[in-house]
Order: sequence, then C-alpha cells, then structure tokens
Amino acid sequence: MSDCCLCSILTSGSRSELWDEPIFESRNFVVIPSLGSLVEGWVLLVPKQHFISMGALSTSLGAELCQLKIQVVKLLSRKYGEMCAFEHGPSAANHEIGCGVDHAHLHILPLSFDLVQAAQVFMPSESRWTNATLETCQDAFKSGKDYLYIEQPVGTGRIATHSQFGGQIFRKAIAAQLGVPGKFNWRDYPYTENVNRTVQTLSDSVDLGV
Repeated sequence: MSDCCLCSILTSGSRSELWDEPIFESRNFVVIPSLGSLVEGWVLLVPKQHFISMGALSTSLGAELCQLKIQVVKLLSRKYGEMCAFEHGPSAANHEIGCGVDHAHLHILPLSFDLVQAAQVFMPSESRWTNATLETCQDAFKSGKDYLYIEQPVGTGRIATHSQFGGQIFRKAIAAQLGVPGKFNWRDYPYTENVNRTVQTLSDSVDLGV
C-alpha cells in the first residue's frame, strides 16, 4: 500500500535510516530494529506483504512466522536474557489500537517484569485475558475484533479483545515500569541510542537460515 509507512520502507531501494534496514530476513518476513526502543534489544518482526495485523496473515505464512520468531528469540535471549513478544492487533485501518502503523508488526524485546499485569491498568476494566495462539488472533480478526496479544514467555500466548482499546497500551505499560511514564510514544521519543546499540550488538550475528 502506497500510504503505509512500513510498506514504503520495505519497497524502498534506498533506506536512509538505521531502523529501516532489516537485521534478519526470511522469504516473507523481515526483522528490523524498533524506533522508540525503550530498552535495547527491541525489534519488530514484519511481513513483507501488507497485512494490517498478524491475525490477518494467510494460514500458509503461519509456520514461517513462528519459525523466524523462535530463531530471533533464541538469538536475542543469549544476548539480552528473558524475551517477550506482543502485538497491538487492529481489525481495520485507523483504529486507535494500531498506534498509527496499519501494517502487521510483532514486537520482540527483553523484559524482566510481567507485562500482562503492568498493562492491565491501561486497559478497559472489563477486558479479560485468555490463552491464545496465532489461530486465535486470526479468529479475532475474522470476527472484526481488535486485540492485544502477548507471549511471555515466548511460546505461551494470551489474548484480550475489546472495541475500545486505546493506543500504545503495551508501550505505556513498559514506560511506566521503567519510570518514564510520559515517554511511551515512539514518534516523540525515538530512543535512537537504544536502536544504535541493538544494531551494533547484532551486527556480527550469524544468518538465521530461515
């Protein structure tokens, strides 16, 4: 899509910014450093083809997504410790939960605290978590439901659905836990120093072979 910022990055022949350059790549996905990295070691797993959320992915891409995620987490955990994966999953464009990026992207980052518990204060009071897989996200998308999805530890998924999720819920929770509650917005606080350190740390990593 021409108006999608991630599609523009992925199709551009000249990537001028460090966070636009893939660190790892498979046939249908790339892993790029995350602008707004509140912690070092924060990356995004992104499909090359335009999908609005991971729940919108075709079933045929599910195995490749999971394999690349496992490989990336294995590498990052050796360098950064315990990892977490999450997604703000919009069911349609321009929903607040999408955080202004209507292209699927799974966040993978090191965290030492319980993000589900930390996020609860930023969620509607009646929202509830249930066990989930990628297929659960696909069911939510097909039903037109916005969702929050998290794996902590990676491999154990949970989902919450609601029609009134605000934006950047997980980012708000992480910023609050880190003692910088007003600095959650990736547009206003890009944390390029963490992006630079992540790229430098991973620059000598071997090809994942996915």
